[in-house]
Amino acid sequence: MLYTKKEPISILNDPWEAHRDVDQFGELTLSNIEFTTTNLCNMRCSHCAVGYTLQTTDPTPLPMSLITQRLDEIPHLKTISITGGEPMFSKKSIREVVKPLLEYAFHRGIYVQMNSNLTLPLDRYLEIAEYIDVMHISHNWGTIDTFTEVGFGAMTKKPPLKARENLYHQMISNARTLSEQGMFVSAETMLNKSTQPHLERIHHEVVHDMKCQRHEIHPMYPSDFASQLEVLSLAEIKATLHHLLDIRDPNVWMLFGTLPIFPCIENEDDQRLRKSLLNAPNVSLRNDPDGRSRLNVNVFTGNVIVTDFGDETGTISNIQRDNLNDVFQKWLSTLLAQSLNCHCPKFKCLGPNVLVKNMYYSNLDFKINEQKMHQNH
Repeated sequence: MLYTKKEPISILNDPWEAHRDVDQFGELTLSNIEFTTTNLCNMRCSHCAVGYTLQTTDPTPLPMSLITQRLDEIPHLKTISITGGEPMFSKKSIREVVKPLLEYAFHRGIYVQMNSNLTLPLDRYLEIAEYIDVMHISHNWGTIDTFTEVGFGAMTKKPPLKARENLYHQMISNARTLSEQGMFVSAETMLNKSTQPHLERIHHEVVHDMKCQRHEIHPMYPSDFASQLEVLSLAEIKATLHHLLDIRDPNVWMLFGTLPIFPCIENEDDQRLRKSLLNAPNVSLRNDPDGRSRLNVNVFTGNVIVTDFGDETGTISNIQRDNLNDVFQKWLSTLLAQSLNCHCPKFKCLGPNVLVKNMYYSNLDFKINEQKMHQNH
């Protein structure tokens, strides 16, 4: 394979935006595969989407030849996301799974995002730096005490407090060093009752201490993995978004994803907020890629799910028997996908994901709203 040069990631070039496929191909298209590459992690965050599946040992992964064959069958593959567990925790997993995936993506010119907690020794990240387009870190720590408690909240026997505090400082230092050396580091903060009082401090830390190129904001939705963290009401989320626009550093890209605010809902406050977000400098709104352009594959079982936590849909197929393009088309034909995948071209909006709809708009038919928007525009 020949190496293909890629345009740098920027607010004008977000390859994980699902609407880009609609612009290019006129329809939702499979362009992103997320791989669960390990069940191991040195932390047990209370908010972690896969926390309940974490193990103390990894099973044997499927042959890499099968995994790359399935990737070869996807003609419009643009992005790969690598998640876990902590993808950089196990040296065996790095050698047998992560590195081969990174090299495959590198030679095919595919963008790569790694989801890491960035608490491990710096040299592990430097080893793979040339292959990473986005280093993605969840940063929901209003205080160091939150990190030492919530970051290990699902762990039965926690490491000593001093060791947990050292991991926090290592995370900040690693993010800053990797950023200063040119890696694109993006920190994601979930909006919930725990993070809301500390957003100004979190944002300052992300921008000034960690020197991240992007701060992502995603409301947290109820799911079994985060049952003990309290979600915000719709009104609280909107007030929090206004607050973020007031306190943010306008020189740093802020990406808002899975927001429960839609152009088809006739609410003047919603539309004013949406306009404020769209008009703010260095702000972007991202349509959720899960189920629109992305599937998640487990490298051990071959199971395919629509999101990295799979609460709503469970396993929909397996790569040991099915081509991923076929799996994606089969998913799009399901009643659940059809009930969610509306499209308003004027606003480049692809509607709610299943968590957003279930939480805030369970009685609303977005397909009827879609028809109205098409008539009005």
